[in-house]
Amino acid sequence: MSYSLLSLAGDTKRSAMQGLRDAAQRETQRESKNEALKQAAKQKTMSAVGSGAAIGTMVAPGLGTAVGAAAGYAIGELF
Repeated sequence: MSYSLLSLAGDTKRSAMQGLRDAAQRETQRESKNEALKQAAKQKTMSAVGSGAAIGTMVAPGLGTAVGAAAGYAIGELF
């Protein structure tokens, strides 16, 4: 009888440890995906700034570049 109780305890411990490993792996994956999403959002904003600056430069070089970049940043943050 003691063998079966020891066996049960070992099985329970192994199962618990596997559950903790799985939870840690899911947390790592979640953090990685969140970081990728942050990088994608930052890249989108910078792309909008570049597009706005290019459009502003075509309209009025100098001041138009700055205004276009600011508008691109605002639009990139809103959408």
